[in-house]
Amino acid sequence: MADMNGDLAADRPLLLLSGDPLRPGRTDPPFAPEAAAARSAGAGTAVLDHEALLAGDAAGAVLRVPRGSGPVWYRGWMLPADRYAALAEALAARGRRLLTSPAAYRTAHELPGWYGAFRALTPRSAWLPCAPGRPPGPAELARLAAPFTAPGRPCPLFVKDWVKSRKHEWAEAAFVPDAADTGRLAAVVGRFVALQEEFLTGGVVLRAFEDFDRSVGEARVWWVDGEPVLTGPHPDTPELRPVPDLTQVAPAVRECGLRFVTTDLARRDDGVWRVVEVGDGQVSGLPAGFDARPLFEGLVTAGAGYPLRIADGRVALRALLPSVAARVADGEPAGFDWIDGTPSETTSDGAGIAVRAAAAGSYRPGWGVFVLAEAATGRALGSIGFHGPPDDTGFVEIGYDLSPSARGAGWATEAARLLVGWTAGHPAVRTVCALTEPENVPSQRVLQRAGFRFTGERDGLCAYEFDAPAGVPSPAASRAVGVNAGGSPGS
Repeated sequence: MADMNGDLAADRPLLLLSGDPLRPGRTDPPFAPEAAAARSAGAGTAVLDHEALLAGDAAGAVLRVPRGSGPVWYRGWMLPADRYAALAEALAARGRRLLTSPAAYRTAHELPGWYGAFRALTPRSAWLPCAPGRPPGPAELARLAAPFTAPGRPCPLFVKDWVKSRKHEWAEAAFVPDAADTGRLAAVVGRFVALQEEFLTGGVVLRAFEDFDRSVGEARVWWVDGEPVLTGPHPDTPELRPVPDLTQVAPAVRECGLRFVTTDLARRDDGVWRVVEVGDGQVSGLPAGFDARPLFEGLVTAGAGYPLRIADGRVALRALLPSVAARVADGEPAGFDWIDGTPSETTSDGAGIAVRAAAAGSYRPGWGVFVLAEAATGRALGSIGFHGPPDDTGFVEIGYDLSPSARGAGWATEAARLLVGWTAGHPAVRTVCALTEPENVPSQRVLQRAGFRFTGERDGLCAYEFDAPAGVPSPAASRAVGVNAGGSPGS
C-alpha cells in the first residue's frame, strides 16, 4: 500500500519520495522524517521505486502514485537528467505534473545551466564535454585552462564534472596547484574521469580555486520560487551553522527562474560570501536532525499556487510560514533583519494568528501573514496579512503593522496596494473589505490612498471596500475578502 496522505486537498501538492528497496510501498528510511514533515505541512506523500526508474522502467516506478490531477514535488536520491525526464513523462501519464520540469532540473543540476546567472558570485569556471572513460587530451585541457593562468604566480584549479567532484581524492583527482602545469592538469583530469566511470556527467569542469574560511563552514540555502525558505548547515558539516549574506544571491536565484533550488555558500578568507554550488532542491541533501519544517511549508504553499513573495517597486511582502511565525510570535527576529532589531509587539501578535490557526488545523497556505520588507535591502518593516482564508460568504480579515521606525514613509499604503492587487486578482475574490476603528484616522487614510472606498459602519468599525476587476468567473468570484486594518497607525 502506498505511503501517502489520502486527505490531500485538491490544490495542494504531492511529495514523491524515494521508496525503501527492502520494503516496497514504504518511504526509504533517510527520507522518512521528510515524509512526516511534508504531511504535517499539508502535503500528500507517495513513494517512487528508485531502482525501477534507474533500470528504465519509469511506468513501473510510479505505480504507487495515485492517479489524478495535481502538482508533484520530488524529494529523493539524485537522478540523471534523462531518468528525471522519464519520471516526468511517467507521472504525466498518470495525470500528475512535476513542478520542476526536466529542463529546469537540468539547469539547476548541472553547472553549465546555472553558471551564467551566478557568474559574478562563484569561482570562475570553464568546461569541456567528454564521454565516460575518454578525458580531454593535454592540448584541449591547456586551451581550456589558459584563461586561468597569470604570469609569475601559480593559479590553482579545482576539477569536477557538471554535477560532482572527487574532493575526497583531493590530491589525485580534484586539485591542480597551477593551471599552467599542463602535465599535472592532464593527470588529475584523467584520474578524475577514471574514478567517475560511467557516472561522469556531461564532461570536465575547471574552476578557479578560492580559499575559504573552514572554521565558518558552508551554508546550504533552500529557495522556493526565489524566496529563501530555509538556511542551514551543509550536510558535510552539520555542526557548523553559518548565516550567509544573501543580498547579492537572491537576485541571481530569481534571475534563474527556477522554482526549487539550493545554493551552497562559503565565506572566502577576505570575508566575501561566495556561491560554491547550485543544485536542484529535489535532490539536495538535508543535514540529519535539522528542523526542515519551513521548507515543506514553503513547498506546500508554492505548490498550491500561492506566492511566497509579492513585490513591486520598493515593497516586498514575504510569506511568514507557520513554523517561522511561531518564532516571530515569541519576539525573535527569526532570520529577518528588522528595522528596530526585533519585530514589534503588534507584529508578534499578528504572527500568533497564523500559529494558532496552524495548531487548530484551520491554516490554509496563501492566506496567512506576510512580512512587509524593503525590496532593495530585505529589511523587515512590519507585517500585513490575512487572519484566515475566506469563509463561505467570502469574508476574511487581515491586519497590518509597522515598526515604529518605519512609520510615516508611506510603507503601509504601498503594502496595502500590493496585497490588495494580488487579492483582487485572485479568481475567488470579488470584493476586498477593510475594517478599522473610527479613531484610527491614519489607517483610514492608508485605505483611501490604497484605493478603498468608505461604505459605512459595521459592528462599530469603519468599513472600506475595494472591488475586484470585472470579468472574474462567477462561481469562483462569489467570495469576498475583508481586511481589518486596525493595527498600529499607518502611513
